[in-house]
Amino acid sequence: MRITRVEPVLFDAGLDRTWCFVRVDTDAGIRGYGEATTTEPHMVAAVVRRLGEWLAGEDPRRIQDLWQRMHGRYHNVRGGNLLLAAMSGIEHALWDVKGKAAGLPVYEMLGGAVRDRVPAYCNHMFFTAAGDPTFPPGDAPDAPARFRDRAHEAVARGFRAVKLAPFGSLRDSIDARGLRQVCAVVGAVRDAVGPDVEIAVDTHGRFQMAAAVQVARALADYRPWFLEELAPPENLQAMRRLRDLVDVPLATGERVYGKWGFHALLEAGAAEILQVDVAHCGGILEARLIAGLAECHYVQLAPHAWYGPVAMAASLQLDATIPNLLVQEVPVPHVMPAAQRELVGDQLVVTAGSLAIPDGPGLGIVLDEAVLERHRLPG
Repeated sequence: MRITRVEPVLFDAGLDRTWCFVRVDTDAGIRGYGEATTTEPHMVAAVVRRLGEWLAGEDPRRIQDLWQRMHGRYHNVRGGNLLLAAMSGIEHALWDVKGKAAGLPVYEMLGGAVRDRVPAYCNHMFFTAAGDPTFPPGDAPDAPARFRDRAHEAVARGFRAVKLAPFGSLRDSIDARGLRQVCAVVGAVRDAVGPDVEIAVDTHGRFQMAAAVQVARALADYRPWFLEELAPPENLQAMRRLRDLVDVPLATGERVYGKWGFHALLEAGAAEILQVDVAHCGGILEARLIAGLAECHYVQLAPHAWYGPVAMAASLQLDATIPNLLVQEVPVPHVMPAAQRELVGDQLVVTAGSLAIPDGPGLGIVLDEAVLERHRLPG
């Protein structure tokens, strides 16, 4: 079997979102899909096209060999964020082809499942934009009541964990008033969900060291499950110092790329939870290797995922195989763009706070190609 074509498919998902899918065709008539969505989908699509030019004619089942060659083992161009995102999408699609050829889901080819369902948390989009431009930012006067109401709704939908981003326009530093506003939102959510529902808080790496410490110490009273990206990911020594200054679990990883980046993060002891993104880090197998490194450090994974359904399916294939999974990030279905619901139907449905692992061949989901073409963008 040989690859005949690799192409990016830019998909207009609505709500100002564009997803970058990757389609791999073969001479055996087997087609695989992956996802390489980033905040710059057109840029990563260009990299997919370039990689696809020399993947034509290769055996799609030689996934690790092709990965090493794409990453730069045999030439001087080494992995960066756009390259690794493009490689991730291609790698998903290669696994999809391989699984379809074998009649097996990816997780079976990675050693089999350690769980049948994946615990999920309702991500911060449900509490902020959520398709509702009238929803207040975290620093608005009516934010605590609105966040509280959304928290009630999330629990009514069966979620046992939620994530908030309650900072609004606050950035870099935070004063006493801003800190009170943030605490009011998190406190309102804690009162709404009670002591047995987990609350994570995402800072998006927006604060300098002093403000990050203030935020972490103020929120400790609400027993956060974890604080996400309390510091930007570039300076591991600063992240480690921050780790030593606060008493809540820290999570990071959505902007860390490849096993080498995560190895350095783990060696620095900068976080208890890794938020590997299979659409950014290098793909499913790379994420599995990162999970193994994390297991050696007694660190758990809470994979990052807020893009499209192919990345979610790929992440679920990873989740099936790793013993140190904590939870999977999930955009709540009813706030996903309508185009996604058309594209995959009810194949990725959260029930009682968890998702079933897709067990069809390859990534386990089937895309409606008519919908894909109808929403396709140039590029």
